[in-house]
Amino acid sequence: MRISVLMANYRGAAYLPEAVESVLRQSHADLELIVVDDASGDESVALLQEIAATDDRVRVIAMAQNGGPSAARNRALEAASGDWLAVMDSDDVLHPDRLARLLAAAEALGVDAVADDMLFFGETPDASGRTLLESLHLVEPMAVDAATFVAANGGSDDLPPMGYLKPLVRREAWGALRYDETLRVGEDYDLYLRLLLSGARLALLPEALYLYRRHSASISHRLSVGTLEPLLAAHDRSAAGETDAALLATMRRRRARLVRLLAFEHLVAAIKARRPVAALAALLRRPVLMAELVRSLRERLGRRAAEAVEPHPLSIVLSADPRPVGEGQRLVAVPPLLPPEQPHPWPPAQQAALLSDLAARHELDICAEGEEGLFWLWLVPRWTRAEVVLPEGSRLALPPGAELAAWTFEEEEEEETAEDEPIGGEFDTAFDSDLEEDVALEELGDPAAEEDEPARRTHRRDASDEEEDEAEPRPGRAR
Repeated sequence: MRISVLMANYRGAAYLPEAVESVLRQSHADLELIVVDDASGDESVALLQEIAATDDRVRVIAMAQNGGPSAARNRALEAASGDWLAVMDSDDVLHPDRLARLLAAAEALGVDAVADDMLFFGETPDASGRTLLESLHLVEPMAVDAATFVAANGGSDDLPPMGYLKPLVRREAWGALRYDETLRVGEDYDLYLRLLLSGARLALLPEALYLYRRHSASISHRLSVGTLEPLLAAHDRSAAGETDAALLATMRRRRARLVRLLAFEHLVAAIKARRPVAALAALLRRPVLMAELVRSLRERLGRRAAEAVEPHPLSIVLSADPRPVGEGQRLVAVPPLLPPEQPHPWPPAQQAALLSDLAARHELDICAEGEEGLFWLWLVPRWTRAEVVLPEGSRLALPPGAELAAWTFEEEEEEETAEDEPIGGEFDTAFDSDLEEDVALEELGDPAAEEDEPARRTHRRDASDEEEDEAEPRPGRAR
């Protein structure tokens, strides 16, 4: 099955190479990447053409005039030839197994679209340390219908905004749908709602394999009178002709919220234009806007005050084996690797959020043990040093800059005594709901309690090992 990855780009040269490389290193190799540059005017097109010259899976389309994200994605849709479609932003990053796991889950569940969680990361702790769907505590796939989707995007306060999701969609289900080119924000929500209203089945997965970059240049949250009026009109078009009472009730609640947002943006526009009479009239019509104005000012001041913390070194071990680690190390327990459609032992979003938070606050020295540790290493946005411990002969791809070690098992006879003390070390439980660094730390038990457990030994690969690997390059994540 071929997957077409659709990427719209506007002045994203700073992050574009990392985004593109994360697509090209996907373990599902039968793919094409179609990047439409929306008249950026920076070096984006030159960078893309340079990459395309070395990989024929990349197709670059340069628009002569800026048309907005919807127009750019429609151009990509017209050029796509895949059986499945996946939309991606040009400043985000994909886990190398993301597309393979989404496709496997979609086929196993028999759905038309499947979306994973999104891991937030950025330059400061306030931009990191959480996932989009974390509040749902997902441990297994969740079916989403049109009513739930609308409720999650302004029709209810109890659900996270699912309009930000980037699902993998079956081309047959997508059909003739196209992005509404009047929309500059909310275009994904609008299209996915129409997809669900047409009868498509959507499932959410607990895993967060889409790394969502949060930075000041992003346009995802830029609301204005000019962006909200088309969004309200698109909402009314979607609601027209619907007869389901529960869905219509949810859509009315969302419309009321859009109207409040539009009134607030009119107030902000009047204040920026130094029109005090118009601003006062808006407040008199809707006194509740004063509370919204105060909240907005506090958030703006908070963002300005949020600065990157001074990172300090931290050594962590990523392992599915809850065992004692060395002095000065911290064990971050990760779940076993399971087929994506199967239930997880605990919500994986919690550990993903923890790793994002640690990366924003520390200079991380990471030891990733086994296939599970390596899988989770790809979700760490930044690190200073990383060592991956794998069995001899393993050919799994490593992130760029990561060092490869190998382990062997040797039997050691150790006499168990009542005086055995626990080996020092700390670990983060998977149930750390607050994601606070000093929470969920506890001493591990005596490792001698496991009978006949072979001792693990690691050694670094020497130069001869590396020479043997040159014939088969190990792609990895650009940092």
